[in-house]
Amino acid sequence: MSVSSSPPERGELFERSYQIGDEAVELLVEVEIDGSNLHLRDVAVFPAGSRRADVGATAVLRVLRSELLPELRSFGFTLVRVTGTRLSGSGPGRSLDLTIEIPGEPT
Repeated sequence: MSVSSSPPERGELFERSYQIGDEAVELLVEVEIDGSNLHLRDVAVFPAGSRRADVGATAVLRVLRSELLPELRSFGFTLVRVTGTRLSGSGPGRSLDLTIEIPGEPT
């Protein structure tokens, strides 16, 4: 994961990098905040430094749950909603609307 200690801010573009197997991918989202609820809108996941990454949605979600959620919890968020539309790969045009309660206590 990319190193950053700053929490997401309302209206900004929030970016992170993750290693999924042998592939490096970037995450870019628009941020909306309502108290301890975070909405990551128009999520974009794309390869870092290569033309194509061969990673599936399941692998991306697994990494986000294991790496991004603990980071968001440390910033005080208790719920995250991720929305977007798949633009490439299998099933382009499919919408994503996923709401996840972030377990645990803020660090």
